Order: sequence, then C-alpha cells, then structure tokens
Amino acid sequence: MRHFLLIALVFSAVMAFAQEEQLIGDKIESGGFGGPTWKLTQLGGKTAILDGGRGGWVINHAFVLGGGGYGTQSDVKTDLLGPEGKPLYMGMDYSGLEIEYVHNSPRLVHWTVRSLFGGGKIRLNERDSPSRETVSDGFGVVDADFNVELNVLRWLRVDAGAGYRLVFGIETSGLSNSDIGGAFGQVTVKFGKF
Repeated sequence: MRHFLLIALVFSAVMAFAQEEQLIGDKIESGGFGGPTWKLTQLGGKTAILDGGRGGWVINHAFVLGGGGYGTQSDVKTDLLGPEGKPLYMGMDYSGLEIEYVHNSPRLVHWTVRSLFGGGKIRLNERDSPSRETVSDGFGVVDADFNVELNVLRWLRVDAGAGYRLVFGIETSGLSNSDIGGAFGQVTVKFGKF
C-alpha cells in the first residue's frame, strides 16, 4: 500500500508540473516577410535561372502562410523546332500558395521546409521569324524544398536549399511533365519580422 501511495504522489506531482502542449497556443504572435528568390533548375534538359519573390504571414515564429511567384530570366533554347525549322525558345512562369515550417527560428542557423501549390504557363516561340509563332500551355505545379536559414539581422534572413518541382497537365507536343518539372537549388533573402 505504501508503494502505491508513493507512486500516486509522484504521478500527481509530475502531472501538476506538466503543461498541455498545443500546435497553436492561446497567444498567437504574428510577423511577416517578403523578399526575392533565385532558382537554378533545368527546363527541357537545359540549365535555366528563375527569379521571383515570396512573402508570408509568420505565425508563432514557426509557421508561414504566404505565396510566391517565379519565372525564367530569359527564354531557354530547346531541341524543339518551329514551323520554319528554327529552334524554339521556352519561357516559364508559375506561382501559388506557400506553406512553410521554420524549426528553432531564434537560433542563428536553423532549417525550414516549404511547399508551393499552384499553377503556371510555358511559352514556346521562334526568334527572328516573320510569324514568331508562340505556343503556350498551362500546368499545375507542386514544389517542395528543404533550406538552411541564417539570421543575419533581426529583420534580415538568408536561406539556401534544394527541392523538387512536380508538374502535371503539360499537353504540348514534344514536351512532357518531366521536361518542365525537376530538381532545383535556390537562395532567398527575407526582409521582415520573424
């Protein structure tokens, strides 16, 4: 009986000091950020640089709800040929809703994971052609990445990482979803309150 009483007392003491943990507590701290992003990827087997921007609402220093948009800096020459037998050049833009988790935000160096759900468009055109015919095609996109983030100043962070872009819905002849989707590396500069 004594052992039972001792165990009950220890259990009661532990429970008294335990605090309930919640994903989002009673007090919500808010912040926000915005900034430019650069991505290095492949389109149709050729190296492409995308630039763009992203921003979001920071909740409790850990969760971000926001959006982003990215596009090719210049059209990329493809192996496809146009009606006049000239090479076609490809441009791409996409954007969407972004969700991010930031682990141990106050630490000097920490990690984040981010996903984007959205859509985009590719354009194919001939250069130096009288008709300069343009073909465009829409697609759906989901991309996800893992980043290492550095707190430079209270209002400035830089992260770098790698991810994968999954594309679906490409219907242009000579192109597949995998020609537009693929791995990428990225760098983002964030300005705001974290």
